[in-house]
Amino acid sequence: MRVYISEYLKNTIRGKLITNTLKEILGKKLSEIPQNKNEWCRDYMPVKGYGGHLVLFKYSPSYIVGRTTLEKTIPEQKQICNNLGLEYTESSVILDGGAIDIFEDIGIVSDRVIFDNCSSWMNQEPSVLKDIKERLKLNKLVVVPSDPWDFTGHVDGMVRFINNNKVLINDSSTIDNAIKLCTKKEQEKYEMWKNNLHLSLKNAGLEIEVLPCAVSSNEDDSDTDATGIYLNFLLLEDKIIMPSFEQYPDYNKAAKKKLKNLYNREVLPVEAGLLAQHGGIINCVTWNF
Repeated sequence: MRVYISEYLKNTIRGKLITNTLKEILGKKLSEIPQNKNEWCRDYMPVKGYGGHLVLFKYSPSYIVGRTTLEKTIPEQKQICNNLGLEYTESSVILDGGAIDIFEDIGIVSDRVIFDNCSSWMNQEPSVLKDIKERLKLNKLVVVPSDPWDFTGHVDGMVRFINNNKVLINDSSTIDNAIKLCTKKEQEKYEMWKNNLHLSLKNAGLEIEVLPCAVSSNEDDSDTDATGIYLNFLLLEDKIIMPSFEQYPDYNKAAKKKLKNLYNREVLPVEAGLLAQHGGIINCVTWNF
């Protein structure tokens, strides 16, 4: 097992502490990805399919393309993989690594992949989903609605596999209360998304567990702050590296306890408040293979 981070991460104020802490935890098992200016390496690195093979999808996210400054952060994916000596196959499908979660031969993907690759749904399974399933050798691919308050459209802060029939999502209790103070339109949007998420997972035969979540309000309609989301953890064979937030000590303890019980692994909290303010947390800045 090896964990990778972008070498650029340590050069940012928000990433310096994360880098140092990961080095303390992982030691020689941690490597840096050189020659890029994008710390969110989960998204541009290959996706590991069923059986362990790697598929390199096209990193061309809608939230970056068309924005000149951000487009400069799109790295040369093939050059990076080749420099690291990785063996992979390529796909022309646009898909961020954080927009899919896989357990054995089952995957969960955000519907953002549909909008990024297809002009219409056409009342049938788009070919893009077939391509993802075949290349990753998946038996089932579950499509869930992307969080309307998350500009990335990713799933790694929304739903994660526990095993092949059970998933983990955020406890929505605090948001349920806070959303009552928002406009009727915002309330309706929230309820529709929440109901569709649960329905998508249940229709796929997946049981649902909830993880404590300290996010309490969308009153500023912010889509760039992931503070309080513990679901964006790094899952390894023998441990979980979990984001923690100094302003939420009780939530930190509750999330750590729940993860330990569900995954039967050591859970190591890492302060991630500064990083979360930019829309991503631990899973986003790591890639493991």
